[in-house]
Amino acid sequence: MQASALSVVVPAYNEARRLEQSLPALIGVAVDAAAELIVVDDGSDDGTAEVAVGHLAGVPNAQVVRLALNSGKGAAVRAGISRARGRSIVFMDADLATDLADLPALVDALESADIAIGSRVTPGSRVEGASLARAGMGRTFNRLARVVTGLDLGDTQCGFKAFRASAAQLLFHLSVVDGFAFDVEILALARRMGYRVAEVPVHWRAVAGSRVDVLRDPARMVRDVVLTQARWRRTRILTVLRALEGPEAVDVLRANMRSTDNVVPWRDGALAVLPCTRARTASSVVSRLRRQEPALRIEARTVPATALLEPAGDDLRHALTA
Repeated sequence: MQASALSVVVPAYNEARRLEQSLPALIGVAVDAAAELIVVDDGSDDGTAEVAVGHLAGVPNAQVVRLALNSGKGAAVRAGISRARGRSIVFMDADLATDLADLPALVDALESADIAIGSRVTPGSRVEGASLARAGMGRTFNRLARVVTGLDLGDTQCGFKAFRASAAQLLFHLSVVDGFAFDVEILALARRMGYRVAEVPVHWRAVAGSRVDVLRDPARMVRDVVLTQARWRRTRILTVLRALEGPEAVDVLRANMRSTDNVVPWRDGALAVLPCTRARTASSVVSRLRRQEPALRIEARTVPATALLEPAGDDLRHALTA
């Protein structure tokens, strides 16, 4: 599939009824923007995938991803982002609680930031219909997240976030939280990496039938936030390509890789960090590059992703986020 300027990822669990109402609006926005639209069915049992397939049939750059089991909102967003091909990637909730009219401002914020997050507390935002219980839960959870992670953000939980694709794929590859607290983990990882985050005011209205259980979910979210940093020590494997052929290796790699890949100058050559890429796929890329650029000395390796998060990874983090 040809890369789009924008990919929109919509996680959905038992959202067949809502998607009947929201997909026409989403499709209109996606078509107008020539954006890629990805609906991720998180193991629903109400026909969510069938509704999405029916609406997206014939829509350019649209696809439905199906998870075999209900795995959590974080897992669904991760699955969608791993398949996205846009230079910028947005995820949003299926209920469209955040006004789609705020999308251009969210994406425009990526001109000066790596990540842009919708905020319901930033000056200029507007919130309608939030129950006292949900509003109180949100404030309490956000305070806890700030204490545990050191994040200085007013609203970590709004389901309306945009990323430069290279940052999105790396962060979601590193992430391990599958539930509702995944936003906090992603933003904490972004802080650790050194990515720039912008808060964008949004217009948000409560939609009946929220998937958040104000009695049960807060305890799970708190647990996930507290355990996040310990879980990173059991995190994923990253595939990297290393080219050992002088400063021109950066230009050669960038000319032969996707525009969204993380290609940076490194040591005496260049390094390409390839999240969401299997080692077998990386090996085939190496074989192709060796045929096309026989003078290029290149190798594929796998490394623990924690190498990016520990003090020894300072130089590489700085290179990736420069």
